Amino acid sequence: MRGVKFLTQFEPMEREVLGNLCSTVSEALIERCQSAPKDELAELTGMPSGHKDAPENPSLARLLPDFEREGDEEYEGDNQLLRSLHEIDICRGKLTNLQKINEALGPTGGVQVQIEEADVDAWLQGLNDIRLFIAASDVGGGVDAEKQLYALVEWLGYAQDTLLSAVMGDLDIDESSGGA
Repeated sequence: MRGVKFLTQFEPMEREVLGNLCSTVSEALIERCQSAPKDELAELTGMPSGHKDAPENPSLARLLPDFEREGDEEYEGDNQLLRSLHEIDICRGKLTNLQKINEALGPTGGVQVQIEEADVDAWLQGLNDIRLFIAASDVGGGVDAEKQLYALVEWLGYAQDTLLSAVMGDLDIDESSGGA
């Protein structure tokens, strides 16, 4: 059996923008992981070890928030311990999702994209991470730059919403082709 596939078509510029955004967010996550301090005990035991403090970059901080909310009962160092133990794995998951999007977009820049049913969650989460990253960016440049940023976030939301609608069966699906 072939399984369910979702088909979409991007304009060439949309495909290029989405690919570039995936790369930008991926590079920021990779840089964050690579800059983690080395912990000899963690290396000996094979445990992951990441940063103890939240990222200073507002876009990364939005993707990697604290584990405790303000006002929660705190024990000294809990948030830092949780971050150091789990941040690398969280980044790895986010990178995997972004990689699925890049794989579907393909190396040649084709505008027709096929998403396997098994990759839908990765697409939805990856698009959401890109939206969060961009929305928290400090673009500078005044009102026009902010309008462009807002339009980009809205476009990504539209892409996310239409994929979710197709999965939920709210869009017309051509059963003969197995796609939306």
